Amino acid sequence: MAETTTATSSIPSVMQAAQQSNYGEIRSVLTLHDDVPVPRKLSSKEILVRIYAASINPIDWKLLNGNLSLISRFSFPHIPGSDMAGVVVDIGSAVKRFKLGDEVYGNAGISGGSYAEYISANESIFALKPKNLTMEEAAAVPLACETSYQALFSKASPAVGAGSKVFICGGSSATGFFAIQLAKAVGAQVATTCSQRNFSLLEKLGYKITQNKDEINNDQQQLLVIDYNAKDFGQELSGQNYDVVYDCVGGEQQWISAQQILKQGGQFITIVGDDTKSIVSVKSIASTASTVIGRKLSSVFGSNRHGYVIHFLNQVPEELDDIRTNYIEPGKVKPLIDTIYDWRK
Repeated sequence: MAETTTATSSIPSVMQAAQQSNYGEIRSVLTLHDDVPVPRKLSSKEILVRIYAASINPIDWKLLNGNLSLISRFSFPHIPGSDMAGVVVDIGSAVKRFKLGDEVYGNAGISGGSYAEYISANESIFALKPKNLTMEEAAAVPLACETSYQALFSKASPAVGAGSKVFICGGSSATGFFAIQLAKAVGAQVATTCSQRNFSLLEKLGYKITQNKDEINNDQQQLLVIDYNAKDFGQELSGQNYDVVYDCVGGEQQWISAQQILKQGGQFITIVGDDTKSIVSVKSIASTASTVIGRKLSSVFGSNRHGYVIHFLNQVPEELDDIRTNYIEPGKVKPLIDTIYDWRK
């Protein structure tokens, strides 16, 4: 990791960056270059950030291999990557939220650019980095945590809070384990699915794992976990009247099982939908639209009126600030990192 830089005169003219030459298999289309121009020209609301760490999200490889090319096309060469953490080294003339030397974290979105030593972007995609996180930990937060934050507190109606019953499909996914922590932080009762081999990951968050629904009490450190390889959560928790099922896995079975555990008027919120391959085509768009319309009609006219919501992240800088001040810095939410790679090797 390089030393913090605040003098604009010391910013180099070129940098190392991973560049994508086309859509396709990652090893074939992504290469590391050390002669990429640093984006020095800033608009009035842009900042230049020296990137210290970037994380990998599922959307990054989906964009790389062309799964989402129908809705997001790039001119090549293109620098991919969304999440990052770093230090502000230059600012535009109208920037108000940051000053030189500020440590920040943020999500560049589908436009990418984080797999590089520097990135220039509108100040609105960044927030001050949580003081109690390393750069690597902070880079693992924005996309996954804010996605779950919005699902639980904006898309869920009423918002998840004390006394809510929340079921999370895929608790060991990044969005899933952030959702568990966020829901627990506001006093919700939480259960989740996870494979047996990933139980230890949830235990690293400090929870007492139980697989028996009859053992559930008011202990906020307790977490009911269902091994999806052994049991169907719909059958296991049938009639338990959950307020929200938040799906981080995808596939039609999640919706089928969710209807067995949701209360009347409860909500199913998915960030994946039925198509787990996430290949966007005219056919897939038509199929998804038909499915969503059918399920929303069912939510209005069906006997149980279960709401069906497909959730896509809408970046709001104030939310990253709220996540930092009310959840991460107080120690209620933390990222977990499996492996750190030095991309220069």
